[in-house]
Amino acid sequence: MTGDSPYNNYNPDRGRHSFEIASIVMGIISMVLLCTGVLAIPFGALGVLFALLSRKDKDRLGNIAITGAIISVVSMITGAFITVYSVYTVMTDPSVLEEVSRMYARYGIEMPTIPTFYSEGGSLWIYR
Repeated sequence: MTGDSPYNNYNPDRGRHSFEIASIVMGIISMVLLCTGVLAIPFGALGVLFALLSRKDKDRLGNIAITGAIISVVSMITGAFITVYSVYTVMTDPSVLEEVSRMYARYGIEMPTIPTFYSEGGSLWIYR
């Protein structure tokens, strides 16, 4: 009779479902933050971590956790690519550096020294 009681509703797997939901939420947040590049990486890592924490013993991951892990991994890889490509573009294209310099001047801030890879005057590293 105690098994049919409405007060006996303990479910040991209830916390695991929360990790699955957290995994997919972190994956979605990571996808939204792809426009920043760098911020997508830690949120994606949290999504993968939560997906792995949702596993109980040696059971399979649930469908929600698998989806969250896939979204998180894709956004981490894309965020890393965007970050590397942005840094490469700034360091190799002089017109981008000039545009950044104009942006700093517009706000009245002195531009920090940025190493570049394009050569002016035969030097490999030029500091502006």
